[in-house]
Amino acid sequence: MEENSARWLAVREACRRILTEEGLILNIPQAHVASWHRLILNMADSMPQRLEFPVITSGPFSVSRNGQNLFDFQTDLPSDEKVMWLPFEVHELMTDFIQMCSELLLAGYPGCSGCGYRDDEEKWDELLHRNRIKNPR
Repeated sequence: MEENSARWLAVREACRRILTEEGLILNIPQAHVASWHRLILNMADSMPQRLEFPVITSGPFSVSRNGQNLFDFQTDLPSDEKVMWLPFEVHELMTDFIQMCSELLLAGYPGCSGCGYRDDEEKWDELLHRNRIKNPR
């Protein structure tokens, strides 16, 4: 995955959300559950002040909060602009998410300066992201 590509930027933003948002349910295919449990343990080690972590359930890959999916993996553009559109191969995305989350944690995210925290970068613009995906250079 090329750094600063539309995919890289989207994976990075998705991982920021996985690492910081509360009340997440990660639905993970059974074959990948152990890897995601290790990620949750790494999150706990890296963020000892945090008391709640994503809950892992077994099933088709999804990330949700309060019954609403945070990401849409379909090729058709979602109508809800609050849902991050990730029209990429889901199996590869799961691997990319584990890697990017791990890299962000190793860099000190979310408390580090310069490793992708909101103060250092522009707020995520879903419409701009969707345009980058639909109209690659």
